[in-house]
Amino acid sequence: MSMKQELLIGIIQEYIKNKEPIGSEFLKTKQNLRISSATIRNYFKILEKEGALFQPHISSGRIPTNTTLYAYWKNALKHICQSNLAVDALQLQALSTYYGIYCIVIPKHDNFLESVFNTHNYLILKFSRGETLIQYSEALARFLESFMLTDIHDIMKVANEVGAGELKRKLIALSQVDFEEHCFRYGSEYIGTMAQSNATHYLDAMYGRTLLSCSNGIYFDKIVSADYMAIIHDVQYMNAKTQKTYQARMMCIGGLLCDYKNFYAELGFNNFA
Repeated sequence: MSMKQELLIGIIQEYIKNKEPIGSEFLKTKQNLRISSATIRNYFKILEKEGALFQPHISSGRIPTNTTLYAYWKNALKHICQSNLAVDALQLQALSTYYGIYCIVIPKHDNFLESVFNTHNYLILKFSRGETLIQYSEALARFLESFMLTDIHDIMKVANEVGAGELKRKLIALSQVDFEEHCFRYGSEYIGTMAQSNATHYLDAMYGRTLLSCSNGIYFDKIVSADYMAIIHDVQYMNAKTQKTYQARMMCIGGLLCDYKNFYAELGFNNFA
């Protein structure tokens, strides 16, 4: 690693810790560097010209630009998206609070239609997570038979297209119950400012739409507001109520200056780049 790159990573790490502009003397001491403060300042000027750093005031230290932070986190956390961490509710709640990071977890597997029963002039629709009841009709029974092992959201789309209003309402209600029972959110207050800058991003994050629509990865401006980042990956989640572990997907959203390394280290991940 070149000295310029080493200094850039050092200033990023210190800025994340201290949230204040970083001066050459401070960086030299904290990073135990063996070069002079004057040499560090010269590197700062080069990095500033390259757009990696900027100086808020003439007499202040430097801070990394958002573009620099994007690149840093994309590299540092690039292996997290291929991991399958084991997490539990109490641990996640505590770490979310400590590090100021919003976390949402949903089951990885879709909610499939498993069977349809005709009983007492009603159809019982049994899904892999939950069931609902609807007035019997032969046409509806035939319609549903063709959607065995289909996800509830796909059935909802078709029901809407063909005007099956009652079926659509029942499936929406079941989906809402499923979401509330199997979706777990921690630290919603940490993304409150997103609602002010982009209400759509905020609502999509809160109600799981971002997590459902995006593949595993690290995201910035496209799905979250400026100065935030989102990380999506698989987890093995321990439900505190049922004490059962199941495959799930998790999304974490926080500011660019949140300490994601220690957050994930405490979750048991250590494969940082």
